[in-house]
Amino acid sequence: MALVQLPRCRCLSEEPGFAEIYTGIAQSLSIRGNLVPEAHIAALLRQHGVARIYSNGTDFRKFEFLEVINPLS
Repeated sequence: MALVQLPRCRCLSEEPGFAEIYTGIAQSLSIRGNLVPEAHIAALLRQHGVARIYSNGTDFRKFEFLEVINPLS
């Protein structure tokens, strides 16, 4: 619980218009299988104006609007 109380931490959730953002992302890529949860997270990030994510997962690189930084490299 202490993590979410930090000043730079926000909990994101779907807001009105989320479905349209997700649909737009899904139409531009072939979203299926393991890419479904990443597309959901990417749509949340886009809706909230987040443009950079730190991840060593390669699937997030498929979303052109995200800058993906591998914290392990």
